[in-house]
Amino acid sequence: MKFLSLKYFLLIFFCIIFALAVGVSARALLELKNKKEWLATDSLINGYPQVLEENQLSTLNIFFPSFIDASKMTVDKDEERFIRLKEEYIANKVSFIEVDLRKMILRLYESGKVIKEMPVLTKGREGSWWETPTGIYKTLAKTVNHFSSIGNVWMPYSIQFYGNFFIHGWPYYPDGTPVAASYSGGCVRLSTEDAKNVFQFATIGMPILILEEPEVMESPSSVLIKKISSDLNAPVISAKAALVADLDSGLILLDKNSGQALPIASLVKLMTGVVASEIIYLERTTEVGFSNSLSFLPNKSYTAFDLLYPLLMQSSNEAASFIASFLGEKEFVKKMNEKAESLGMKNTVFADVSGKSSENVSTAKDLAKLAKYILEKRRFLYDISRGKNYLTFGPLNFGNLDNYNEFYNHPNLIGVKNGQTIAAKQTMLTVWNFRLGQNGPNKRIVIIVLGSEDRKTDTEVLLNWLRDNFDLQ
Repeated sequence: MKFLSLKYFLLIFFCIIFALAVGVSARALLELKNKKEWLATDSLINGYPQVLEENQLSTLNIFFPSFIDASKMTVDKDEERFIRLKEEYIANKVSFIEVDLRKMILRLYESGKVIKEMPVLTKGREGSWWETPTGIYKTLAKTVNHFSSIGNVWMPYSIQFYGNFFIHGWPYYPDGTPVAASYSGGCVRLSTEDAKNVFQFATIGMPILILEEPEVMESPSSVLIKKISSDLNAPVISAKAALVADLDSGLILLDKNSGQALPIASLVKLMTGVVASEIIYLERTTEVGFSNSLSFLPNKSYTAFDLLYPLLMQSSNEAASFIASFLGEKEFVKKMNEKAESLGMKNTVFADVSGKSSENVSTAKDLAKLAKYILEKRRFLYDISRGKNYLTFGPLNFGNLDNYNEFYNHPNLIGVKNGQTIAAKQTMLTVWNFRLGQNGPNKRIVIIVLGSEDRKTDTEVLLNWLRDNFDLQ
């Protein structure tokens, strides 16, 4: 009897201990969840971390979904998005046009099946002002013979898919002379016979997928992977949202609310610059009437290219308005939103060309997509943000502007844009070129802060965190 009593006593005792342990563990987990510095390793949604709770910060061991191991290469996330959409079109039996600028092939899909494949003869030269823009577009207009006032040539069987960009046959001058094979604007050029076939196939509104990405991205450095897999102290910043990522490999180094849509202030002007450079012939001029800015002389004409300097160096709202006047602001904003959609910026809305409205919202994740696109397709916009003078269209009207961007003269900086409104607080996007260690490869890193009390200090904190933890120089 005494033995049984002791047995029951011990059983009850251990049950009480177990219950207390469970309570303590649950409380500890709850406290851990509520910590500002939150470490995570498995919060992936479509290759990106989940949006964490308010004010939670994460240093993450995260790769794009195709990542296998550090010794292998990873598929570009943009290409994955392209392939995923293409597969959806095929599954849903959609008719569409695919242009693969890497393989220089155009394919026609009818009800989800390839019915014709043809070679792309030329495209916009990489790194030029008219490099062919990639993205998800649609047939906007069709013209049997379109005259380009920019190139002073006729373009047979032209299909407009975005701004001044077309799919067309072999162009020729007004006297009938075909252009030289070495000449190329930014359009997708086919043989005239092939262009005629595409012209007959295409309908207004038909999707056009245009991609030019490397088949694989650079493998994330094993050094970075080792570092990010270890215990890292999360930096203390005031920004409501932040993202630090390697643009070449897709490796996310730090995430704070990167999926939260927030007002972005003058970071809008990066998209204003992109759309201007892709839709407006940059040598076109507009006359400035009255202006509150000392930068503009009344009744003086400026080229669209001139206006990119005050837009990106001084965040001039007037420059943004003057640029939009080429199309009208309503139409220009529409083009900005269409471009965002083509880049997969799903949580971004542009309300104006300057960023004044609090309805201009985006996420750090979306802005990283824009940052990468500019780096690969419109890098001269970053150069202008640092004050580099281009003489492509003759002497500049704004060759000696003061630069209001922080870090513009930093030797590692590729590009920068800042912003500030009451609703957005302070915002900043910077792209950097670092070397990994003394003799390692270069790494192009984007740092984005939104809703900051002090964008410069926050960015400096993140830069120091990168140097201290990843040996980036």
